[in-house]
Amino acid sequence: MSNPEQPYNVLGIAQPTETERRHHLDEMLSGLGMHYELVKTSPPVHQNRWQEVGFNHQKSLAMIGRDLSPGEIGCFLSHRNAWVAAAESAKPSLILEGDAKLDPDSRRVTETLAARPHKWELAMLYYSKCVPSAWYQQRLDDDFILAKFANRRTYCLAAYMVTPEGARKLVELSQQFYLPADDFVSGGWIRKDLDMFAVVPKAAGLCQVQSSKSNLEEDRSKLHKRRRKQKDNTSLLRRLELFIREFGQRYRPPRKSL
Repeated sequence: MSNPEQPYNVLGIAQPTETERRHHLDEMLSGLGMHYELVKTSPPVHQNRWQEVGFNHQKSLAMIGRDLSPGEIGCFLSHRNAWVAAAESAKPSLILEGDAKLDPDSRRVTETLAARPHKWELAMLYYSKCVPSAWYQQRLDDDFILAKFANRRTYCLAAYMVTPEGARKLVELSQQFYLPADDFVSGGWIRKDLDMFAVVPKAAGLCQVQSSKSNLEEDRSKLHKRRRKQKDNTSLLRRLELFIREFGQRYRPPRKSL
């Protein structure tokens, strides 16, 4: 699956039609000297194939109040294909979406993680937000630590590493699914016997590949019905509320799967 000299696999997720994202992955990873393979991706999946692919319509309505969009289901299946490939390997796997951005620090972190796979099962290199828990922190080097998520919702699967054992757990849990891929893995919606961490600070970013061309974003915006009233985060009471909430999250023992 990978270069024998590389201590981990690199699996890229980009649709055949997403030529800009595929070019970005090839240019970036070649520049970093990282061998990679593209995962077999799934196109958007419509209602007539829900049962075939394992999407549970009833649980999706009960959990998030809507069905997943065709693009969200295709995205989930693409990540599931990556987990299957990672589970079949003897080495950890770095899984990248087409808009992930890595640099030499990213490579250093992935090599450090690959050298100690018994310490974690899934490690997020990029995420939308992470309140690092005060518990169970591991230092990777002078610049990065491996920390448990203290907050429940931590979205984005642009760049993460998974061990073969962690991948096998994700494959088993995902045969029937009802959440978007990022909610399933890192949203805290379901309990998973998965030793999951975040690399702090982030060891990867997002590039300027246009997400507006993605079927996932277009479909998600059409079906996302939940609306929340915007709160004034600049007010003193609101800032105090956020401080107390984050303090409580940080010092509460985290769940294993977060």
